[in-house]
Amino acid sequence: MKLKNIFLIFAITAFSCLFYQQSAGVNLLIFNLLLIIFSGSSQPELLKNRNWQIVTLGAVITSAMTVLHSSDLAVVTNLTSLILLTGISFNAATSLYISAFHGVISLFVPFFTNIIQYIIQLSDSKTRTKKGIFSFRKTSIYIIPLTVTLVFYGLYASANPVFADLIKIPSINISFSLVSFTFLGWVILSGFFFPFGNEKLVEWDTSKKDTLSRIRLKMKRHFESMALKLENKKGVIMLVMLNILLLIFNVFDFSFILSGKKLPDGMDYSEYVHQGINTLIFSILLAISIILYYFRGNQNFYQNNQWLVRLTYLWIFQNGLLLLGIIHKNQIYIEEFGLTYKRIGVYVYLFMTFAGLLTTFWKVNTQKSVWFLFRKNTLIAYILLITSSFINWDSLIAKYNINTAKQLDVAYLLNLSDTVLPELQSLLKKPNVNLSTSVRDYTQNGSTADYYRSTPIITERQFIENHIIDFKKRYKNKAWQSWNYDDLRVFKAINQGKI
Repeated sequence: MKLKNIFLIFAITAFSCLFYQQSAGVNLLIFNLLLIIFSGSSQPELLKNRNWQIVTLGAVITSAMTVLHSSDLAVVTNLTSLILLTGISFNAATSLYISAFHGVISLFVPFFTNIIQYIIQLSDSKTRTKKGIFSFRKTSIYIIPLTVTLVFYGLYASANPVFADLIKIPSINISFSLVSFTFLGWVILSGFFFPFGNEKLVEWDTSKKDTLSRIRLKMKRHFESMALKLENKKGVIMLVMLNILLLIFNVFDFSFILSGKKLPDGMDYSEYVHQGINTLIFSILLAISIILYYFRGNQNFYQNNQWLVRLTYLWIFQNGLLLLGIIHKNQIYIEEFGLTYKRIGVYVYLFMTFAGLLTTFWKVNTQKSVWFLFRKNTLIAYILLITSSFINWDSLIAKYNINTAKQLDVAYLLNLSDTVLPELQSLLKKPNVNLSTSVRDYTQNGSTADYYRSTPIITERQFIENHIIDFKKRYKNKAWQSWNYDDLRVFKAINQGKI
């Protein structure tokens, strides 16, 4: 039996034992370590590949962060790492976005293609006589007689109860849900060990270099120089006009921010921030697109493009100032109304926008290609996901909103994970916090199907109390596979009545 087949059997078994009817915890870390060991053992050449090393490290870190606080973000990032690891196993030379594509299609395609190939092999006369431990001829020697014997045993046992009582086949209680879960693991893990991909896509990706090279055209240099000169002049004129426009906008925007004036009548902070974000999206994407257009091909090597380069740097800098203005607006909004995932998402977008500006500057300065931008920004986004998994965002949101925000939205906190229970418990002791608002008590229902039909309406105070009782019951019934540090911390904190 091939080594990968042995690893696949062990991985499927581990998948069922670790995750069946369990939540993410220490089981995810154990499973990741097993898959990494299997991957490195079956393909030793991957151990020296930089992408494989980065993604493997990401998988270990995010699974460890799941053990620490079991956040949804850590779990999602870990699954992303495993998908990337699958794609890299197909071909380690591809970019991360191509590896992600191969990893996604490998989730289901390999299992069914392998089944089809196996059926074709069984129908092939040459394959049926093939020697091997799992050849059709050797397998049929044992399977067919055993099946026929069991059929006749059933007939004899039905005809004679005394015989049936004398020779009993032990009854086996098979859970259909466990079988289904194991089958799902088989389908998914087949792609990890036997990834699916497109070699032509790999060839296309590897042919796209990070650094630009000058294209030598077989034509008169005079006409080539004139075309570059004309395009350079158009680019300079356009960037002068756009820089002036953005300068006026930034001066006006920062003057308004620094003046401390109130917002216009009829406009709230939400509209103020969202308008700024929408402007930023359009402005940055347009800026990068225009820069990529003018710094393509031989324009990068044109000797008289100094002004085009300088104006591009100035425009990148001004877009950076625009970023600072949006950061300030978002921070004002957060100080007033508190943290939410959407407001944190604004910062994530701003960070990626800043990264896009920096890599665009890098591209122009060092004559890189557009594929360089895609590869670097994909890697930055992945690293940002990994680093974000270090933080328990639910707990951070609850602590900030309770202790810092001017307006407290208790209803929003009630929809966060169990990790905020100590913070919610602290609200019970604050007389100045109104907890009389009515909410639905979903903690008393086993499924979401009954949520709107039979869920009782209670106050926010009762909801928090019920949530604490429900968490204690679930914590005591948890198996070792689902253990994570945050559950232990929350359980101790709510028992002690401390944050």
